[in-house]
Amino acid sequence: MSKSNFDYDLIVIGSGAAGSVAAKITARAGQKVAIVEAGNLGGSAPTLNDVPVGALMTAAHIFDEMRRSAELGLRTAAIGYNYPSIKNWKDLAVRRSGVAATGDYLRSHGVSVFKGRAHFLSPHEISIGRRHLSANRFLIATGSQIFLPDIAGLDTIDYLSPETAIDLLRPPKSLFVIGAGASGVQFAELFAIFGTKVYLADVQKRILAREDDEVSEVMTNVFTRLRGMEVLTSARVIATKNENPLVRVTCLTGETEHSVKVEKVLVAAGQTPNVDVGLENAGVEYDKSGIKTDGFLTTSAHNIYAAGDVLGRFNKTHSALYEGRIAANNLLGRNKITPNYATMSRVIWTSPEIASVGMTEKDLTRDDIKFRQLIVQNSTMPRANIANFAIGFAKVLTDLKGKLLGATIVAPHAAETINEVSLAINRGLSASAIAETIHPFGSWGEVLQLACAKVR
Repeated sequence: MSKSNFDYDLIVIGSGAAGSVAAKITARAGQKVAIVEAGNLGGSAPTLNDVPVGALMTAAHIFDEMRRSAELGLRTAAIGYNYPSIKNWKDLAVRRSGVAATGDYLRSHGVSVFKGRAHFLSPHEISIGRRHLSANRFLIATGSQIFLPDIAGLDTIDYLSPETAIDLLRPPKSLFVIGAGASGVQFAELFAIFGTKVYLADVQKRILAREDDEVSEVMTNVFTRLRGMEVLTSARVIATKNENPLVRVTCLTGETEHSVKVEKVLVAAGQTPNVDVGLENAGVEYDKSGIKTDGFLTTSAHNIYAAGDVLGRFNKTHSALYEGRIAANNLLGRNKITPNYATMSRVIWTSPEIASVGMTEKDLTRDDIKFRQLIVQNSTMPRANIANFAIGFAKVLTDLKGKLLGATIVAPHAAETINEVSLAINRGLSASAIAETIHPFGSWGEVLQLACAKVR
């Protein structure tokens, strides 16, 4: 089939962050573009993940701060909450995101929109139900879905997922969270703040195992001492069983088996890429971790690209947006560029926030890179005194000459503060560049400045 006989220049499969931005860019460049979506237009970020979870966490953290404000001389005796109203606030935040207008937005940029599940018939053709569409090139941006671990009896209970937990009308009285990664700890904290007895379990030796050890240590203390959670590490959930009105959860820690009864179980054991789109028919290589691409986001089929969560790398909306833009550039045949993940920040929206960028200590040790590290505790800073919040730290990692390689910040507004490090790493700057930059007295950024100043 010649290029002139294709229905489209480009078909994008998936309308989330990566797919939508790539479709818009290529359509505005004069390409004939279509986008296919099997689920909700706009993807999961505005409807199931970032926006609704962020709205709920915002309400929880404000409520928590209000309860703790008696130490500041504020009257807190009448503070309470109405959870259906909190859910209404979450729903309002989702509506205000504009996700409902995604279809109209894409069409306004000249993108044809198709609802349905795409399935490759060949490298240049897909089916959507009974409809067949062809394109010169494709971008696969199908995202990811909840990973369900192999647990006996899990399919017999009414378990929660991060996507269903956002629509509860009340916090459960007790909750067992399976998985202590970013999503698991966020939901564990959310419900603990609203009075739920939370059990947080993970097969790893520590919670938030992808982050540096200090993060796990601080947040374990926060969760156990301040939130009243029970944190179970090196714990493998082997069975769940209905014992109405409760659920019995059985864990294996080492060789010791123990169980608890809870009202609800939340499965937050990670994500798995959505690769069920007939990739074999298109000659696209993949495995359980995601679609395989080269440095330019091209798959093993030269006319098919992939971006976002389907790659199985970050599962972050900002990484999907970034990869979508790069894929669009490369699809248009411009000077091809490769993603620079050195400045891809990672944020966990707990209180305090956890933000990191660049390499971790584990990464550097694994790659046998000699490095220096400096940690400064928030408790030593003026802002901790002013805000009555001393938990957390800033940690910087540099090479032996002081060039920044990575950093982790655990503090209020860490998601904003980490951008300073991202910029420095992107420009190849040393820690001294941050240390010599004037930071406002009494700001959380001073802890990062001091950590960088101590690098010698």
